[in-house]
Amino acid sequence: EIYLCDDNGITFLSDIDDTIKVTGVTSTTVTLQNTFAGTYTSVVGMSNIYRYWQKRYNATFAYITESPDQLYPFLREFINREKFPLGSFHMRHFTWLDANFISFFMSSNYIKIKTEIIYMFLNNTLNRIFILIGDIFQKDPEIYASIYMKYPNRIGKIFIRKYKNDIIGQRRLEQVFNKIPRKKWATFEKGSDLPANIFVV
Repeated sequence: EIYLCDDNGITFLSDIDDTIKVTGVTSTTVTLQNTFAGTYTSVVGMSNIYRYWQKRYNATFAYITESPDQLYPFLREFINREKFPLGSFHMRHFTWLDANFISFFMSSNYIKIKTEIIYMFLNNTLNRIFILIGDIFQKDPEIYASIYMKYPNRIGKIFIRKYKNDIIGQRRLEQVFNKIPRKKWATFEKGSDLPANIFVV
């Protein structure tokens, strides 16, 4: 399937693991269990707000994940079952030359790849606004901050998932985003924490 977007409008670029799907990437055991065993679990309320945004802004969606593309059928089934908006998937390829799945999943190489994917969207559209959605559990804040500094007029908002009582995480975000206007980024734990109007200060 091919999903096209023109030069104008809004696209939501969303991470998957621990942003819309419970993965537990900070724990090797939990990551393996939530990736290969049983049914994927959605972060509460995320599909509802994504569908609302899609309708309100006539928006397109793209899903960017460090998961290997061999998991695409399972992730696509998850997106369909949980009724997330359809969109393009951007994944990495795992080969047996990689040391093991966990080192692949946790490698820093995904920072470069994810950054390049987002630049691809920005460089191939002229005026389209992008909303970046990710989580605090890996390097999404650092990736999104670097992209915002290069394209401040094209990034409409940054949303980062974290636990409400994560004081250390909040301090990290304030440091990473210290050159970004406070109205341009926000945190959430579940879908109902996200605003219906993404541009409200």
